[in-house]
Amino acid sequence: YGQVQSWTPQLVTNPLKQTPPNKFTEMLWGVVNALPTGLMAIVLSLEEIFYFEDKTSMTIWLIAVVAFFAVVFAINSSIHSFLVVKYAKKDKVAVSVGLYYMSNALGRLFGTIGSGLLYTYVGGNEGDFSGTNATTGLSACFMAGTVCSLLAVVITTFIEDDDAGLKCGPCWTIIEPLSEISTEDEYS
Repeated sequence: YGQVQSWTPQLVTNPLKQTPPNKFTEMLWGVVNALPTGLMAIVLSLEEIFYFEDKTSMTIWLIAVVAFFAVVFAINSSIHSFLVVKYAKKDKVAVSVGLYYMSNALGRLFGTIGSGLLYTYVGGNEGDFSGTNATTGLSACFMAGTVCSLLAVVITTFIEDDDAGLKCGPCWTIIEPLSEISTEDEYS
């Protein structure tokens, strides 16, 4: 996990021309972070291997998706860590970083408790949309993770950091930097 975080600038954000990261970088990676959990929620809900308990296929699916999620989550964490320092007031960096790690720990605690409750109660016989097995509870946990990732993306849109734009490599600009837009306006 830590190694992936340390490699993020060299192997991810630099080649994609997303260095230094900004709110758009975080929004992109927040959506990418929601993909494996959303995929797993759908697969757990619909795929026959989970209903007929094909344990080998179930294990391969779970390990592959969780491993992919761990890599994407580590990349996201690296971007978060940079942005916390970037957005902190210069005389309050230590306080901001401390608050970030405290919030992170609290979020993990509530996430653990919440997922335990989801796993326990959604998997029980509670009506038409829930089953009596652990597959449904696990699917609900993955869906909750997807919703939380997407909620974080929505919250990130309110950060005032629109200047740098967003690129995905040297040839593809998703959001034009404001400095390039204002320069083009001056020459028109």
